[in-house]
Amino acid sequence: MKINLLNPDAERKARQTTLVVAALFTLIVGGLATLGAGASYKAATNGTNVLMEMGRYLSLNEITKLAWGQNQGSEFDPFATPDGRINILLLGIGGGNHDGSQLTDTIILASLDRQNNRLGLLSIPRDMAFPLGNGRFQKINAVNAYAEKEHPGQGATYTAQEFHKLLDVRIDRVVRVDFAGFAKFIDALGGIDVTVENSFTDSSFPTDDNGPNPFKWTSVTFKKGPEHMDGKRALTYVRSRHGSNGEGSDFARSRRQQLVLDAVRNKLFSLGTLGNPQKVTELWSAISSNVQTDMTAWDALKLTPVAMNFKDTAIKTNVLTDAPDGELISANVEGAFMLFPRKPDWSEIRSLAADPFTSKEEIAKQERPAEPVHVEIKNGTLRTGYASQVSSKLETLGYNVEATGNASRRGYEKTVIYDLTNGSKPDELARLKKLLDANVASSPPLSGKAVKIDNTGSENLYTTATNFLIILGDSSLGLVNPYGN
Repeated sequence: MKINLLNPDAERKARQTTLVVAALFTLIVGGLATLGAGASYKAATNGTNVLMEMGRYLSLNEITKLAWGQNQGSEFDPFATPDGRINILLLGIGGGNHDGSQLTDTIILASLDRQNNRLGLLSIPRDMAFPLGNGRFQKINAVNAYAEKEHPGQGATYTAQEFHKLLDVRIDRVVRVDFAGFAKFIDALGGIDVTVENSFTDSSFPTDDNGPNPFKWTSVTFKKGPEHMDGKRALTYVRSRHGSNGEGSDFARSRRQQLVLDAVRNKLFSLGTLGNPQKVTELWSAISSNVQTDMTAWDALKLTPVAMNFKDTAIKTNVLTDAPDGELISANVEGAFMLFPRKPDWSEIRSLAADPFTSKEEIAKQERPAEPVHVEIKNGTLRTGYASQVSSKLETLGYNVEATGNASRRGYEKTVIYDLTNGSKPDELARLKKLLDANVASSPPLSGKAVKIDNTGSENLYTTATNFLIILGDSSLGLVNPYGN
């Protein structure tokens, strides 16, 4: 390797490259040793032989590729995708003897955009409803439990397939880790540094289910500010569900899980970690014994340099919530608390899964009008009071609602926006069209106080200052709570 001593940037890059190569070499050596131990255990458990179990982790063909350096180009890139984006489903389970050991305590869709160097996380609450067909639902955190029961040892892979169909987004890899593996991984890192956003106390945190007093409760407290956490402390931080000060919801917990993931990334990508062969070996050991994944050892090795490209990339985070501006609505289904999509066709949630690189704040900003917009809203649905509900929603976004009422006829399937500006506000019309999932019609006012509606009649206007007349149809029902009164 040639280093220009007069160019400090070149020297720094060369040093980083050397550390990465050293880390990869250590991964190979430590990984093969761990694979042997893991394969022996699997062989004893499954009644197979060691070579067969090792083959499931790392094929001879993959070892050959690694040995001969055949790792260039998409042909040898296990993470090559048509759009340059890698979607990895991250699942956290209790494992061991924990109650509901295969229920997913954590569900995160992590997306890496290699072409545009973007990184996004979408957290899905465990109480979100998962459709089973014929009007039946179960909590989404049970998907993995049923998948593991039907396909022992492959539950994570089958769970990813179900999530692919639900979210309508490609899932390239899946990683499922249990509580013990998570804690050991953090400890192998030497702990992580997390900035606690809110002080809180959880007086109902479960004690170790495997300990002498299973299914008991204890009190845990976190103070706002920076804290260095070991594995047990970090696990407590991401598991807490009954905290005070607004930290008692699954949504707050999802946010904490994202903070911990970011802290892990910062520690993992630090030169101190990558340059320490012992730590790299410990990390591999912790992962291999407590993780179920469809990634082989070769995939894991190839992911390291890919991930290095995102070392300094800001993470965009989104959490599905039932807040007033959220995507979910709470409901009681036969005594069980569930969260359903605000838009029954799942389009809002699927849009976030398709673009997790845009924060909710940025999306909300895109929905706000850039200039004064005056609208009138008429209810063309069979839902009583819907025009008033939509009016409240649009006003929070910055629209001037001049009047609301009922349309001259009901039963509209599609919302229709009548453009009364003679095309002078095209950007605002496009924004409303997207927000309301509407069709657009152009009809100049009749005598200034009425609008012709096709050949069926007309709708009266409240004021000549109106820019857009909105006749609500069923396509806009997801804008507010579609399950309420």
